[in-house]
Amino acid sequence: MSFSTSNQPGFFIPDLWAHCPYPVLYQKNGDEVGATSEKWVQDSCRVITPLLRQTITRLGAPQLAAYCYNQCSDERFRLVCDFMITLFLLDDLSDDLATQDSEIFSDIVMNALHFPESYRPTQSKGKEQPILELDCSKLTRDYWLRMSTGTTPAVQARIVEDVEQYLIAVHLQAQYRDSGDIPSLEEYIEHRRMSSGCKPLFHIIEYSLNIEIPEEVLTHPLMVTMKNCVNDFVAFSNDIFSYNVEQARGDEHNMITVMMKKYNLDLQSAVNRVGDLCIDAIKTYQKARADFPSFGPTVDRDLESFFHGLQSWMSGSIEWSFVTPRYLGPNRHEIREHKWVTLMKPKTYQTSIIRPNAA
Repeated sequence: MSFSTSNQPGFFIPDLWAHCPYPVLYQKNGDEVGATSEKWVQDSCRVITPLLRQTITRLGAPQLAAYCYNQCSDERFRLVCDFMITLFLLDDLSDDLATQDSEIFSDIVMNALHFPESYRPTQSKGKEQPILELDCSKLTRDYWLRMSTGTTPAVQARIVEDVEQYLIAVHLQAQYRDSGDIPSLEEYIEHRRMSSGCKPLFHIIEYSLNIEIPEEVLTHPLMVTMKNCVNDFVAFSNDIFSYNVEQARGDEHNMITVMMKKYNLDLQSAVNRVGDLCIDAIKTYQKARADFPSFGPTVDRDLESFFHGLQSWMSGSIEWSFVTPRYLGPNRHEIREHKWVTLMKPKTYQTSIIRPNAA
């Protein structure tokens, strides 16, 4: 097959999948269970706009879940899908928010996690929440009320804490968007580890398998290193795959943009550097995994399943990036073959896909 860039501006994607040694697996009933989750979103939202409906069907969040949580039961996989779809929708909604609005948005979602039995809007000065519940709150309360009954208090607390950290990162991202500031690489990495949403999603591995990793194991330095490596690989590779659509809508929360603007790299050099960081993350993960100590047969058995989940996030997220049209569009299969991405022209994107409910 012949291929030419036709002298169009663009970049080559690094061959990350060649450096990822973990198999691509899929939850056995992933498509069937995922379809019920997509229907749940559409049935639960009072306002279904054409954009929302199109986004839900095109996103393929249940497919990402099926790649990354491929060992769990259908019952638990359904709730994993509900969580992941909601997280994606919250991420898209937050892209349009100014700093003050993002703080109110965060409070609404956290209220839903702390009080899933009923909607409890607060009226703190400057943070007044709508009397009529927003769909983002309704969805969060719905899945969390079901999920929290199926896991331990420790795992629940970890998920809630990390969702809050994710929302703090959303707020910080809104501040960057308002100010136009570009963070340093070190600042960006710290922020991206939160804004990726990976931290709560890694604790969802525990829920999906009905296990609880002891706190002293999760806080072991090598475990912290491994989780950071997987987070970095998923987030940084996503920055590569999503760069084209993000640059087209003027979104600068991307490592490639940081590399170009802070370190005066051209586009391809910036992409290559981000790709190198992804490969370094896999290598560091493998070394830490090889050096990880034993915590006894019972804990070690759960750890094997947990590590499988982390590794599935690396292989699964890459595979999914060429399944969903979210980032690489209708030509994603050809892009996987020749690795060339032609830059899109700047566009105005409407990303808010959950609106306040109609009266």
